[in-house]
Amino acid sequence: MSGRLALTVLIPAYNEQAGLTGCVEVVRDQLAVLGLEAEILIVDDGSQDGTGPMADALAAANPLVRVVHHARNQGIGPAFVTGMASARGEWLILIPADLALDPTELRKYWEASRAADIVVGNRSDISDYSGFRRLVHYTNITLVRVLFRMQLHQFQYISLYRLAALQGIEIEYGHSAFFLAEILIKAHALGARLVEVPIRYVPRLTGQATGARWRQIVGTLQDMTLFWLRWVWRGPSAASRRHVPAAKSSPG
Repeated sequence: MSGRLALTVLIPAYNEQAGLTGCVEVVRDQLAVLGLEAEILIVDDGSQDGTGPMADALAAANPLVRVVHHARNQGIGPAFVTGMASARGEWLILIPADLALDPTELRKYWEASRAADIVVGNRSDISDYSGFRRLVHYTNITLVRVLFRMQLHQFQYISLYRLAALQGIEIEYGHSAFFLAEILIKAHALGARLVEVPIRYVPRLTGQATGARWRQIVGTLQDMTLFWLRWVWRGPSAASRRHVPAAKSSPG
């Protein structure tokens, strides 16, 4: 593949040996249905099972698939940043190795992208959540909407990003579960067009969800609070824009 592609499908994978091959095959088939010039980029996030070799085998068997390896597990945020830096597509979408959506819903994202810089997926239900996880889910949404005056209905689900829009944003909380909300908040403050689409959620069949661990919850709240304080102090645009160091003048 050469030149600029339409789409990069980013699949972060940590110990996803059980489901990775099926995920790649389903995504590949859906990309063919849509007729998109695309790539599937797997970021093996320091997996300790057979995910890394499996990803390499998938790439060797299919020219649409590429792999980047992290030497150690860093989390989904750093995997996303790695995907941003390595992507060859004009658009980028992160799809978990457990899928977490009906792959035919990719069409909705792509069609909505004509009038958007970021297409935000609004998942249809949370029926597989425990009562405690539902409380965490709705509390997080309410806090983001109130503190940052956002009108979106969800901030932590799958979004489709115009890569150029992402490149104008500095992701400061990549090691936090807050990073997906951070991107949407900053993009909105910088004038990006955010469009929501309803997406049918499919519960994971492999792996384990980790979104309601106490340590992660507390860390997310801390990061959200710190960012909000800077937001109030510096103003939305200044707190959102990527800092680019001034070029040094040559001695003359």
